[in-house]
Amino acid sequence: MPALSTSSPRAHADAAHELAEELVRGQVSFMLQAGDYLIVNQRRFLHGREALQKGQENVPVADRRLLLQLFLRAAGHASSAA
Repeated sequence: MPALSTSSPRAHADAAHELAEELVRGQVSFMLQAGDYLIVNQRRFLHGREALQKGQENVPVADRRLLLQLFLRAAGHASSAA
C-alpha cells in the first residue's frame, strides 16, 4: 500500500476502502448447525456474523443463536486485554 499523508481525508477514505476490499476478499462464510460451536482467537482473526433475518423475533428462545465471549489466559502470561 502507498504511504498515507496524515493531512488528507481523501487518503484516509481510500485506505479504508482498500482495507474493506481486502477483508472481503479473504472472507470465509459457513453455517453452524444446532450443537456446533466455534472458538476464535480474536488476536489472530477478524470475525463477525450476519444480521438476523426478518422474523427472528418469532423463533423460540431455545432455538435462537447464542454468542458467548470468554477470555482465556495461559498461566504465567501477562496480557493487556483491552
